[in-house]
Amino acid sequence: MKVTIEPQPREFIGRQPPAARKRLRELLHAVENGKLYPQPLEDDLDGFYKLKIEGYRMILQHAAGKQGPFFRVVFAERRGVVYEIFKQTIGLE
Repeated sequence: MKVTIEPQPREFIGRQPPAARKRLRELLHAVENGKLYPQPLEDDLDGFYKLKIEGYRMILQHAAGKQGPFFRVVFAERRGVVYEIFKQTIGLE
């Protein structure tokens, strides 16, 4: 399944140390290759999905495109703050 990356997560991934950047990209490639499916979020973030690796989290949104369904990475941050910051970003807090 195709995965696209919005500017915020692209910049976040780019700022990480090389080893972490590689692991985050490998995680996205696993989704693209059908080896991994993001976990659905609940409550306020129903309709979004998460990918997690070590101390990092990525929030994705499932979308439909001309070539079929795909995931959009809409936010990425460190585990301890990702959900609070994302909720503020989309106006839930």
